[in-house]
Amino acid sequence: MKFLKCCLAAAVCLTAIASPWWNASAFALRTLEQGAKAPDIELMGMNGEGARLSSLVGPKGLVVIYWATWSSRSPGILLFAEKELRKYEAQGMKVVAVNADHQEMKTEDHQAVRDKVKELGLTLPVFHDRGLVGYNALGIISVPTTLIMDNALSLREAYPGFPSVAKTDIPEKIDAVLGIVREKRPEKAQYLLDHKPKNHALQYYNLGKRMFLVARSPSGELRGGVPDSAIDRLNEAIRRDPDFFRPYLLKAIIYHAAKELALRDSALDNIRKREFQEPYEHRVLALGYLEMGLDNSASDHLKALFSLSADDPAGLFGQALLSQRRNDAAGARKAVETLSANPAAKEILGEEVSALFTPEGAVKTGSVRAVRNTLDRLLEIEKKAQGAIRSDAPVKAEDVNKAK
Repeated sequence: MKFLKCCLAAAVCLTAIASPWWNASAFALRTLEQGAKAPDIELMGMNGEGARLSSLVGPKGLVVIYWATWSSRSPGILLFAEKELRKYEAQGMKVVAVNADHQEMKTEDHQAVRDKVKELGLTLPVFHDRGLVGYNALGIISVPTTLIMDNALSLREAYPGFPSVAKTDIPEKIDAVLGIVREKRPEKAQYLLDHKPKNHALQYYNLGKRMFLVARSPSGELRGGVPDSAIDRLNEAIRRDPDFFRPYLLKAIIYHAAKELALRDSALDNIRKREFQEPYEHRVLALGYLEMGLDNSASDHLKALFSLSADDPAGLFGQALLSQRRNDAAGARKAVETLSANPAAKEILGEEVSALFTPEGAVKTGSVRAVRNTLDRLLEIEKKAQGAIRSDAPVKAEDVNKAK
């Protein structure tokens, strides 16, 4: 609630300043924009043979995967390229991999690359970027990065990392270059398929969430401090699946609401140690940090989200709130303008954009509760009508009554 009050106060004194978020390109390269022609860089094959980028392009285009042996995500994209993306070669789209381990490669470094290629069973062409000349000329930001170019070497896409949605996103982006249109699986559904919590951790998380909602007042305050019964269930969810990030985030939100900031920060430490690459993860984390008023962390995850999904409605909603908090009138206005133009916005937010924000990007007078409810809905912690708790559930009905 405090965050939204700050938004309203800031809305009164917004000044039209430049928006670093919006002016920054969502294209995942540091130096080149989408549509620019890639430099015809010189590469070196595994056996020392030279090759220019232009000599590798197929009749319809070229896919270049920048990777490294020290990158935990690289094996996944390389195997995916070997098994799936090379199928596009029959349609004229060539696929190659370029190693970017070190600027100066020693004999043992070259051997490490050969060993990794052998270990993965790769047959696609693999090259070295000597001195990382191409890496710097292209402006690669992260490894791995998948570049998709047409047959004139114009950069059509630059895809960072290898989140689970990449298995549909990258083929769809190649399809777009080839003029192929296919139905897309919803991003969240794909994420949940690929990251299903283990050992019934999701059940314990949902029980903890439910007990938190019972303990929380309509204004967002906690009745009686930290609801220990909720924390116990979230801890059990973490014990059952330590890789499931949602219980850590909800614990932090609960401790923040109870003004137990040291406990909040301890819960967040477990999140900050992790590597996140999925749009779903960045979206939820950005909104969770906004819920707690942790602007810098929210901004980091919003930037990562927009690099993967530039017009994400939930992200734009979060960006509008964040821009107001930072007195960034131009950023707030642009976020709301883009959000209003997105046909999926009402379905995802559960409200008309015009019911939440003014055209200038400020929270509308009288809409603070609606904005808070929207934030909870996007975080999937909204309060809904609940049925009775089963007698064999890990949490008993009397535990819920204690939390009231």
